[in-house]
Amino acid sequence: LKGIDIKEKVLTVCNCVPIVITQEQRKDDFCSRRIVKSLHKKLPAVRIIPLVDNKGCLTDVLNCSDLQSFNPHKKPFARSINSVLVMGGAGYLGSVLVRQLLARGYGVKVVDSLLFGEKPIRDLYNQKKFFFLKGDIRNIAAWASVLRDVDAVINLAAVVGDPACANRPEETIEVNYLANKILAEACKYHQINRFLFASTCSVYGEAQSIVDENSPLHPVSFYARSKIQSEQGILSLEDENFSPTILRMSTLYGYSPRMRFDLVVNTMTMTAIRDRKINVHGGCQWRPFLNVEDAARAYVKCLESPLPVIKGEIFNVGDDKRNLRIEQIAAVVSGEIPRAKVVCSQRNQDARNYFVSFKKIRNTLDYTTEKSVQESVKDIIKAHKAGWIRHFSNPHYYNIGENR
Repeated sequence: LKGIDIKEKVLTVCNCVPIVITQEQRKDDFCSRRIVKSLHKKLPAVRIIPLVDNKGCLTDVLNCSDLQSFNPHKKPFARSINSVLVMGGAGYLGSVLVRQLLARGYGVKVVDSLLFGEKPIRDLYNQKKFFFLKGDIRNIAAWASVLRDVDAVINLAAVVGDPACANRPEETIEVNYLANKILAEACKYHQINRFLFASTCSVYGEAQSIVDENSPLHPVSFYARSKIQSEQGILSLEDENFSPTILRMSTLYGYSPRMRFDLVVNTMTMTAIRDRKINVHGGCQWRPFLNVEDAARAYVKCLESPLPVIKGEIFNVGDDKRNLRIEQIAAVVSGEIPRAKVVCSQRNQDARNYFVSFKKIRNTLDYTTEKSVQESVKDIIKAHKAGWIRHFSNPHYYNIGENR
């Protein structure tokens, strides 16, 4: 960055008189605060300071915020993650996750292009620990500064869904692969160790047996292929300073501040209410399903797990008991809206058919789901009756389709 040849000795660029704190100084509350104050005058963004012994040898690296509030009688600070950046935080999953993080006391930064409007996060603008920046993940100049003082990054930004990706192939490559890798490289450069990436169980495509994280991938859509590329690109960056985690999500359902009606459960509920019809194409296909609130909790679980447990890992996110056939989903919706007629067709069948094992996330992170399909259908019906959902044809409810 300074134009010095990479073959030069480290002595050419290193700081020979660094700001440090000795073990004796650490015991003195006033002295610790003074050193940190001096450091922040020169380098306000720096969050860590070297601890050295009486010979000047490095023994540890300390958090400046801990030293500023140093008290020898206090227990050590328990949680090192204070600020979380959520890329795509105004989306279907993001708007739910952001609220869960704020409720748990985290500072939350959101970067989103607001393609589907600001309504999903508008009520959060006045919250003290919430910061929003409108920006496109493809434009690094727009969001690079947000990485300062961030302890973890959750990347949800993507062109999501098979139809959307098929209709916008160039944007899909730019967003789902190139921009994702740039973001991961930027986090690695800033030494933001925790990086959670939203992938999809669609990467399994067509499978004849139960699949887990080690199963071969058989994508049947451009969307799934773009996610596989992203997974590989992000995992290739892993080292001692960068610990990515991949979360392969089940098909989501349920109410969200940024509602979607191009997801199976939500679509069937919407047409049952609006048209008194539930369309089933095929019906025998297996698919894992997951409530959007349960999906958000998986990210919180990863965020609060010890780093060695999740470092470089891939987790299928869902619940074995929520592997369901499409026709079973139709039956649940019909049970809640009995006036709606189930209409079956063998045309335009979705080729995806997979039954997923969620043993790894259950055993590793003690993760379980809470909200059933039936409960979520009731939530959508309730939201519609309460007027929270108006005009099913609103384009903001669809990533792409007849209404976009």
